[in-house]
Amino acid sequence: MTQTTLDQSARRESNLSNTIDLRDVARSTYIPLLSVVYGLGLALFLAVEPTRPWILLAVVALVGLGTDGILRSHPRGQLRGVADTAPFLFVPVLLALANGLFLEEVELTYWTTAPAVVGASVLLAGALYGEYVSVLSHGPSYALGRFLLNVLTYLGAFAFFAVIYSFDIELVPSAFAAGLFSLLLAVEVFREGEVDAYRALVFSAAIGVVVAEARWALYFIPLEGFLAAVLLLLVFYMATGLIQHHLTGHLNRTIAAEFSLVTGVGLAVVIIGRVFSLG
Repeated sequence: MTQTTLDQSARRESNLSNTIDLRDVARSTYIPLLSVVYGLGLALFLAVEPTRPWILLAVVALVGLGTDGILRSHPRGQLRGVADTAPFLFVPVLLALANGLFLEEVELTYWTTAPAVVGASVLLAGALYGEYVSVLSHGPSYALGRFLLNVLTYLGAFAFFAVIYSFDIELVPSAFAAGLFSLLLAVEVFREGEVDAYRALVFSAAIGVVVAEARWALYFIPLEGFLAAVLLLLVFYMATGLIQHHLTGHLNRTIAAEFSLVTGVGLAVVIIGRVFSLG
């Protein structure tokens, strides 16, 4: 009888530890609120003519501050200072910036502006949710959060690379911007492996250099627009993927072959697009 009672108590404690913390749910409601604020600011940025860059910069800064506050309020997280939250801020902040610049360059009509703004807000909400649930590496939603962050990391990289070509930025500034953007996004990719922070930063810097050199090399290749952005994305994707698996000790011939296959398919798409002038 005593043993049965102890077993029941142990099960109740186990179930209690696996339930969702109501404080966690309450604080996560700030995610859609911040996404709505971002959407309103983005709509203002796109509506005002001539373009006022400071509006987008102010909105992006607000996203950064809001994200920092949401992460620090995590009831089971230990994020107290800027050094703790900084690695979690790169994807939301850079995605918010890249989406704003991308939508500014795309020729939106009166009817497409609202759906575009809503879509950008939803993407930001996904990034915020991913960062929030990935604070706990063994949490129940960690896998989903990492999946969202990986997808949005590469999506944000593509948007930014496309913007570089749309704005016709000079070679040196565009190569530097592409490298810096890639460096910061790579930090997010390597965070999943829970490797040494300084080691990950060194490899992130190496990826930034590789992407910057790729942008430099593209100057001598007749490739522009989205096709050039896809090619830079392929460089970023393969470099981050292979190094990530190397850092976690999972890199083998099969993994290398998978990344090579995806990159090869992407290159084929770029070549076909260039031949048929689809870029």
